[in-house]
Amino acid sequence: MTHSNKKRFQYMSIIFIIAGVLSITLVAYFLIQTIRESFYQSHFDKRYEFISLEEDGIIDPVQVFHGVKLNTFMEDLKENSQKKPDLIFEVKDEQVVALKGRELHSKEEGMSVFADMIQYKTMVDNQTGKESFIVAMQMNSPGSAPAKYRTYSINENGVIKKSDFTLKTKSKMETQWIRGLSGESHGYYTNLPHQKGSTMSLIFLTIIGIALILVGLWIKKWKPNNDKGTGAMSQIS
Repeated sequence: MTHSNKKRFQYMSIIFIIAGVLSITLVAYFLIQTIRESFYQSHFDKRYEFISLEEDGIIDPVQVFHGVKLNTFMEDLKENSQKKPDLIFEVKDEQVVALKGRELHSKEEGMSVFADMIQYKTMVDNQTGKESFIVAMQMNSPGSAPAKYRTYSINENGVIKKSDFTLKTKSKMETQWIRGLSGESHGYYTNLPHQKGSTMSLIFLTIIGIALILVGLWIKKWKPNNDKGTGAMSQIS
């Protein structure tokens, strides 16, 4: 084997081993984050509980929580209007949000019509017994990047707190409040536990990493053997 060939095999071996180590490192990172996410989700599920607002199978867009009236509806447009209607959200009969030109789920009823735009949730703290009413909405159109969210949380005293955030600035609690607004569920540490096929992805990436390391080591071992064979042939000749 020539000197250039030796170098080539040496580089190939190093590249395969480095790629394998990086792959395993990535798996280890996501595995640690997945464990953290699972522990957080388990803690949340034990402490907090979401109570369904459904009555007769639907959630009414008009809700009153400890004296605070909430209402969601679509803007009335003229019959021949080509414009998409705005989604209006009111608190105490005053408009606070107008989401521009949104598509409706016209075959649904109640709040299901606005499912991927705005949602109502009632959350109970199992430790204190206190209730909160959560309104979660996506401020820009679905598919926009970065997605911008807003939540209104109302406590039993009628105090309203507003929060604007993105997926990069969300808090642990906000990961729960916006769940279901988009087609994906977002975690705080990682999205993996909330996605289908996440376990198989980690297993596949681990197999790839191990395979790359083994190939790299095989190339490294195979090179000297090849050198021996070459040396033997030269002695015979």
